[in-house]
Amino acid sequence: MTKSDLLEQSQDPLRRQGWGDVYAQLSAADQEGRLDPEEVERMAVAAHLLGRDSDSAELWARAHQEFLARGDARRAARCASWLAVRLLLAGEMARGGGWIGRGRRLLESEPDCVEQGYLLLPVGLQFVFGGDSAGAYSTFVDAGRLAERHADRNLAALARQGQGRALIQLGDTARGVALLDEVMVAVTAGELSPLVVGDIYCSVIEACHEIFDLRRAQEWTSALSVWCESQGDLVPYRGLCLVRRAEIMQLHGAWPDAIEEAERA
Repeated sequence: MTKSDLLEQSQDPLRRQGWGDVYAQLSAADQEGRLDPEEVERMAVAAHLLGRDSDSAELWARAHQEFLARGDARRAARCASWLAVRLLLAGEMARGGGWIGRGRRLLESEPDCVEQGYLLLPVGLQFVFGGDSAGAYSTFVDAGRLAERHADRNLAALARQGQGRALIQLGDTARGVALLDEVMVAVTAGELSPLVVGDIYCSVIEACHEIFDLRRAQEWTSALSVWCESQGDLVPYRGLCLVRRAEIMQLHGAWPDAIEEAERA
């Protein structure tokens, strides 16, 4: 099988829905010859969805460098934004902040572009982790405006999800929940990338627990379970997300399933 054949098979993971196969095919192609930056980026996504966190981080950084070598500052900045988000969520605040700084510097001389919106996502997370919900809300609103200007559904969904969580923290629960419900329309309609979908599911479920909305938590937990089963080899949505699923199972008396989920977490 040639490199072009291997790459063609990995182009449509949404249809094939076997992330292990995608990663294996791209790895095989990488052994035959250096992948293009877009394929390295796709491999980083597959690694993330397989739970290969260190491999994913290395691949995002590699894609970033290769886009830079090509002279594509925008794509390099987008890779920096994804890497920054993952590092911040893993608690690596200094490294995450460094990648934010690098990405924003790359876009200093660029005109208005959607990548500026993607780089606002980790900035919003910095505000969240710093306890500044108002700053987070404002940042996610700015990201949403860029998403609308550039018609980017993934960015729009992530920005609205951030706005909803921030509003809930600010005490405006009704508006916050309405935004989260709106985001979930895009999720359940299959409009978004798998890289985005799992994160939004887990965030919305966490928000439901924060406000003790068990009905919504159960509804979205069930939907997440169905989605995870549809994504072959999916791994990342574990940890706290699995704990929340275990809690819902306990409430319904499904003790063996709850124990299994807690042990996985």
